[in-house]
Formats: sequence, structure tokens, C-alpha cells
Amino acid sequence: MSHISSAIRPVLQAQQDATRTKIDIALLGQSLDSQREIGDAVNQLIQDVADLQKQLRGGHIDVRV
Repeated sequence: MSHISSAIRPVLQAQQDATRTKIDIALLGQSLDSQREIGDAVNQLIQDVADLQKQLRGGHIDVRV
């Protein structure tokens, strides 16, 4: 293995740290997107239940295929 000068070592470490940070941010973004999709699905289910309850109170159920 070649010897890395002490002047270059911090630059390489900074590049590695920056790359690691970019990867972490990308993963956090994907996680946030997934959480938003789950939240949207839950909200839709809640809305569907509310709509069904309204229909039941009104005496009919609108069945959509």
C-alpha cells in the first residue's frame, strides 16, 4: 500500500465524509417519501370509513367496482 501524505489524508477523509453524508441524506429522503405514502394511504382509509359511515347513516351504501 502506498504512503498517503499527511496533507492529503484530511482531504480524502473530507471527501469520504461528504459522500457518506450524501448517501445518508438520500436514504432519509427515501424514508420520508415512504412515510408520506403510508400517511396518505392511512388518510385515504380514514376518509373511506368516514364516507361509508355517512352512507350508512343515509340508509344506502354506494358500491363502486
